[in-house]
This record gives sequence, C-alpha cells and structure tokens, in this order.
Amino acid sequence: MSIVKQLRQGDSELEMPDDLALASGETLVCTQILRLLPGKRVVMRGRWKGRAVLVKLLRDSASGRRAARRELAGYGVLQAAQIPTPRLLFSARCNDRGHVLVFEFLQQAQCLGDLWRGRMEIAGACLDLIARLHRAGCRHMDLHLDNFLLADDRLYVIDAASVERRAKSGSGGYGKWQRENVALFLAQFPPLRRKALLDSLAQHYAEAAADSHLEVAVEKCWRRRKSRYLKKCLRTCSEFSTLSYWRRAAVWKRDFHCDELASFVRHPDAWVERGESLKNGKTATVVRVRMGKRQVVIKRNNIRNLFHWLRRCLLTTRCRRNWHNAHLLAISGIATPEPIAFVEERWGPFRFRGYYVCVFDDAPSAAQKYLSQQPTERELAHFRELFTGMRLARLYHGDCKSSNILVGEDHIALIDLDSITECRSKKMTNRLLKRSRRRFLKNWQDDPEKMKRFAEVFDQA
Repeated sequence: MSIVKQLRQGDSELEMPDDLALASGETLVCTQILRLLPGKRVVMRGRWKGRAVLVKLLRDSASGRRAARRELAGYGVLQAAQIPTPRLLFSARCNDRGHVLVFEFLQQAQCLGDLWRGRMEIAGACLDLIARLHRAGCRHMDLHLDNFLLADDRLYVIDAASVERRAKSGSGGYGKWQRENVALFLAQFPPLRRKALLDSLAQHYAEAAADSHLEVAVEKCWRRRKSRYLKKCLRTCSEFSTLSYWRRAAVWKRDFHCDELASFVRHPDAWVERGESLKNGKTATVVRVRMGKRQVVIKRNNIRNLFHWLRRCLLTTRCRRNWHNAHLLAISGIATPEPIAFVEERWGPFRFRGYYVCVFDDAPSAAQKYLSQQPTERELAHFRELFTGMRLARLYHGDCKSSNILVGEDHIALIDLDSITECRSKKMTNRLLKRSRRRFLKNWQDDPEKMKRFAEVFDQA
C-alpha cells in the first residue's frame, strides 16, 4: 500500500521506504519519517533527482489544500522579508490523492530544541531573528525552538505555514501583536530560564525589553501552553497512547512501547510481584524491574480496607496524579524520573488500585548521600536552582523530606509526586513554601552545620 493511502487511512505507523508517483510522471523516493500527524500530514526525508530533499506530504482534502496554500503563502512572506528558510524546490500533486511540498534538505542542520540545554545564547539568537521578522511586518504563530534550524552557522526559520504578514515592511514599530508574539516565544521556556531571558531581553530586542505589559502577556501564554500540554498527556496523539474501557484505563509514552509494557498494562500485579522491592508500605508498594531495555520503577497505590476505598473510589487516583505532576514538573524545567505509563483498575466510575511507571534513577536520595558527608557548593547550587524553579512555577511539594529528593552528579530530582500542589497565587505559594522550608530543614535537625547551609540556600532561592 502506498504511503499516501496509509496516510489517508490514519495509520499511526507508516511503512518506509516508498516511492511517490507524482502527477507529472516523476518519482520521489521517501526514505525516513521525521514527523507524522496521522490522517493529516507527514514530513519525510527523501531523494529527488539524486539530491537529498525534505518532503511534506499532505492529504488531498479541503484541509490539506488549505495547509498547502498556507505553506506557500508563508514561504513567500519569508522570501520577501529575506528571512533564511530552506528553499522550496517544487509543489506537486500525487497520483494517489496527495499533495507534496519539496524543500532542500539542509545537511548537518541541527534543531535548536536539541541544542538548547539551557544555553541562553541560543534563545538570544532566536529573539534577534524574531525582531527581524517583526521589522519586516510579519510574525510566526508557532514560535518554539523546534521551528529554528542551525546549519553552517546560519539560523533558519521553518514551518512557513505558521508565518503571516501583519504590516508593511518597516512600519508598525512595536505594538500589541509584536508583544503577543514575543510572549508566545518566551512562554516556551520554563519559569526559571524565562526570568533570565526577560532580564537579558534588552540585548536582543530593545523595544520588548521596555514593555511593562510583556510579563503579564508571557504568563498568560505560559498558562495556556501548560494547560494544553497537560491535557495532551492524557489523550492519544503522536507522543502518547491511551486505553480506556470499563475495567481498566491506561496511558503510556509511544517511545517506550514494547512487548513487556503491553504485558504490564494487561497484568500489572504480575510485574509488581516479580520486581525487587524498594518500599512495601500499607498505602504504596514500590518495586524495581527490568522492562524491555530499561530499569523502571513501578509504584502501586494500595487499598488498605473498605473505608479507605470508599473515601477514594471517586477521586483522582494517585497514579494519575503522579503522571500529571511528572509532566507538570517536566514542562516547568524541574527534574524528575521520566514517566513511562500509568494504569488504573476501575469498575465503571469507581477507582481501585493504580500503578505508575517511571524510569529508574540510580542517584542516591539526599538522606543517603548526606548521612556522613556535607553537600558540595555545586550541589548547593543545584538545590538553590530547584527551590527557585519551584517558587517561580508556583509548585509546592507536600512531603519535602530528604528521601524524596534524589541527588545526582548534575541534577536534583523530585520523587513521590502525588503530593505536589500547584498554587493559585504568589501569596499561596509563599505561604506553602514556608511550610516546605520547615519540613526540609527538619531533615537536618541533628546536624546544625547542614541545617544552616540548607537554610541559606532555601532563603536565597
């Protein structure tokens, strides 16, 4: 079956490689899928007349034709504004009711999302290019690092379908739509990194740096982005798979899918029984087990008795809260072992036991690491960054004991995520952080030196 027919059928996995027969009689060889939106479009690497190309294949439907027109219009806007973008080689129809847009393939190009890793100069280069877009009277409506490429020390804008003209080149200066566009870009960064970007904005975008309303606009975009992502992690999409029926519900990351994970979703208790016990309490059982090529942790939330079940049977399960909070921490730039899946046992609307799976992090807990040694200055800096990130993201860990904090060589990670709360205001954040401080310092009440050093770190955050 041709790749166009597979796309029309909405297949989540396409067979590669494939030859696309164009209406002109030419053949386009597609070799690798780079991005797939089932039933809508697929972006692939391919070959045409002996050269490497990037192929965007869209369904030949009303929505597909609109997407193609937007891509061509946005490409024209970028060309007129002299903004670097991969060159469009041609646009054509396929024999199997598809439409292709073929671009030059930038060899050795790197996506800025992969290069980011907290490097402020990368974000600064993007802001310079965004300012050029605005001066040319146009904007990009899907501003994130994955839509910028670096090749031969030159920055390129991609996803031309999201580019539109707003004003004549050189007119308009800085106004509402420019502010909203800059805010959209800054909202892609976690709160801790975003604060540093706002502080350095004058170096890259002078007009935005003097805008007193920008911070409010960024916060609004951030809340919207966060809400969309947290909803996305509970539905079937390119990143997640879901299963839901009368007796069971489950969500897992597609990248981690394997036969063992499928077996776990069907028989979670069997996997808990075969694992190495890490904790065996009344309300939770935690084990480590090998699943596919990875060591993972499974946390089962137990039902103690009938009264315990009656109190919890209609509430959000703890495994679902762990899953939600793991993704909330990730988008907020705070480290936690990567979530893989969760499974809920249910009977219609009534919840029973839940199972949460994440990657095993072999870093010791703060309780283990500092049993007989003092924290280093580098570790204290990581703690300071953690507490600052929690404050700026308005997050509160309800059980901030030393055994719930993992101390790695280059990171501090939080576990026991079902006790994390998102605060509604700065006032609530400050009140709960004082409670967090008391609980955290209680860990070191027998060691005045550690207690003093951690108190200083917490107060500086």
